[in-house]
Amino acid sequence: MYLTRVKLTSVGVAALHRCARSIPTSAFASPMKNEKGKTVKKENLPSKTCATCGRPFTRKKWDSCWEDVRYCSDRCRRSRGTTAQAAPSATMATAAPTVEHTAAKSGRSPQANNSGRCQDLGNVVHLEHLNLEVPDKGLAAVFYGEGLGLTADPGSTAAQRGGVGVTWYNIGRQQFHIAGGSEAQRTPLPVKLVLPDHASLLERLELVKDSLENTEFTFEQKGDLMAITDPFGQHFEVHQPSKDDVFERGIKDILLPCAPGTAAAIGAFYEKFYKARVAYGSSSDKDAASVMFGPSSSVTFVEDEEYRSVESAIGDFEGWHIAFYLADFSSVYDTVNDAGINLLDHKYNDKAPTLEDALKWSQFRMTDILAVHDSPDGSPTNFKKGEILYSFGHEVRSLYHPRYMRSLYNKGTNAYDDHGPNLL
Repeated sequence: MYLTRVKLTSVGVAALHRCARSIPTSAFASPMKNEKGKTVKKENLPSKTCATCGRPFTRKKWDSCWEDVRYCSDRCRRSRGTTAQAAPSATMATAAPTVEHTAAKSGRSPQANNSGRCQDLGNVVHLEHLNLEVPDKGLAAVFYGEGLGLTADPGSTAAQRGGVGVTWYNIGRQQFHIAGGSEAQRTPLPVKLVLPDHASLLERLELVKDSLENTEFTFEQKGDLMAITDPFGQHFEVHQPSKDDVFERGIKDILLPCAPGTAAAIGAFYEKFYKARVAYGSSSDKDAASVMFGPSSSVTFVEDEEYRSVESAIGDFEGWHIAFYLADFSSVYDTVNDAGINLLDHKYNDKAPTLEDALKWSQFRMTDILAVHDSPDGSPTNFKKGEILYSFGHEVRSLYHPRYMRSLYNKGTNAYDDHGPNLL
């Protein structure tokens, strides 16, 4: 571990102004003390990761505004190209921030760079499934099973899936959970998938075209990717596996539009509540925050001028959800529950009003993403700490969940747990 000696000025003028009270010089000059007035030992000091260089630094100073400190030095703050108020700490940032931004712009995973942390994960270790409801399971079977070529999970029973009206389609080590519903659920922007052999994919899509006539089903080859819409209007971008992906089939990225000026604040929520790694950059010249949900998988929030308010972005949520796994489960549950966003009003059995309940089910649920700070001056969207910035379904699981890393069969691979060539 590297410990960097830091100067007072690294707090930055913006961070100092955000301290709620006047800070006497003695607050910085004196060693940090505990409740009994004793000096805290160096090894017990709180620490953070610098938003620019990625190295840890300790709370040796800044006693009154530690929550606002983002950078370990003036040099790192200047290299970031913004003040501490302009964006929360970017724990995916490397010593060269342009690498992070270039990756976001090009559509590559923020992990796809040569930094020393490119294979590190935060507390979110695996995105397991995306759950969508559809009004016609027969059409869904034609599209997901025959068109995309995914496998209806042979290793699960109807009781495990939630009834005969639910089918799980395996895509590598991840799944689509497709359930019957009165109306179609769709994400507002395309979901990026990775699938090999696009020539065979194109053949399969041509074969199901007549069966999906008079629906919203379309497909088009666009260079190295396929733009596909399912019969119910859900959009996908299907990419070929690349050297940066750890799988050759899977869910690569779920793109979500958000109000201008809120992407960084949404990223800060995941950093604080979930201890996730987040990359801040741009996508198609729009500010974005990409939250790591495991190797080569992410959820990316992209600021969109169409959503002129937080309410309009929230209004696009149609009830779908994602399921993912945490290494540190109990502390995240406590944080979510204390914030009042533990979701208990839902149709599933796994309601968890207490930690004991969450441990019994090895999971809990939430939807609302909260602002962890007020909007900065000049933000195109004004919000206060604690206000809702976004909503969609989170099925949050511990690593003790019985389905964590369960073997999934994928037809055409003659193998379970399709890791892809990069792990062989």
